[in-house]
Amino acid sequence: MGAWTQLFPPSPHFTEAQTPSLAGKVFIVTGGNSGVGFELATILYSKGGNVYVAGRSATKIATAIEEIKTEAAKTASSTAGQLNSLTIDLGNLSTIAPCVSDFLTKESRLDVLFNNAGLSRQPPGSVTTQGHEIHMGTNCLGPYLLTKLLLPILTKTAESAPKNSVRVVFTSSGIIDMAGPPGGVSFAELEPGKHSDNMNRNYSSSKAGNWFLASEFDRRYAKDGIVAVAQNPGTLRTPGWNGTPWLMRAMMAPIFQPPKMGAYTELWAGLSSDIKSGDGQKFIIPWGRWNTMPKKEHLASLKSKGEGGTGLAAEFFDYCEAQTKEFAA
Repeated sequence: MGAWTQLFPPSPHFTEAQTPSLAGKVFIVTGGNSGVGFELATILYSKGGNVYVAGRSATKIATAIEEIKTEAAKTASSTAGQLNSLTIDLGNLSTIAPCVSDFLTKESRLDVLFNNAGLSRQPPGSVTTQGHEIHMGTNCLGPYLLTKLLLPILTKTAESAPKNSVRVVFTSSGIIDMAGPPGGVSFAELEPGKHSDNMNRNYSSSKAGNWFLASEFDRRYAKDGIVAVAQNPGTLRTPGWNGTPWLMRAMMAPIFQPPKMGAYTELWAGLSSDIKSGDGQKFIIPWGRWNTMPKKEHLASLKSKGEGGTGLAAEFFDYCEAQTKEFAA
């Protein structure tokens, strides 16, 4: 199932109508103050969920929370949950442990972590606070460390939650089928001073990395009852396209969908009973279904050398660990 069906998907089949009561469940949505994350947080809140909106700006989060409450109030079937703020900058690893500490002082469970936030189309040469290529640092290293630090509470939640319901959802992109290094990630290009000068290649590499992380977290922590999956939310009219040349945006306009459609993809990834442990090596596409024809080179990256693959995903997981370990305390 290639790029075409991801650009022109069938109608969504898991929306607010199929979402059960989420009362008593706790969710974190990174980037929940805008775009897809805002729409996802609105749905979760309207179904009674306790939702933590995580972002860089406390002011923007506060504004978003008021807007979410207003939107949810318009829905007759809405059963308001709770909305809370978490401040985090995924492009600055030093902000992640304090964010997790803040969350843990307030909650004793976490049902689903939606690693929704990310950035794209940043100029070549852009780096994070710690000097990593900005797409890789913000889209992979930050979410990796956040997920790692939340593993204990996810594991604790899984002890009493329904099987396969405790999840980590990573956000990838359909660009991995159209651009990027062979196999998905080039370690040579992650070295300081050797980053690619092609921003689409850099972005694609980080999005392949998201799938690799989902696969490895799913494989390594299945024993603890945690399910991790990766999804492409869709081709959406979000702020991520703001830096795109006008002509390209005009050409893309007919296939752009509103952010809420991407929220339906993430909703399926986080809540559908169709998803189970072991699905980390699969890839979710719009608006909530499996890609039945992923690129063979990506599948090879997900498999160990002993399984006939290249072991690239496991190497990437270890790379993320090495790059973030000093910020885990």
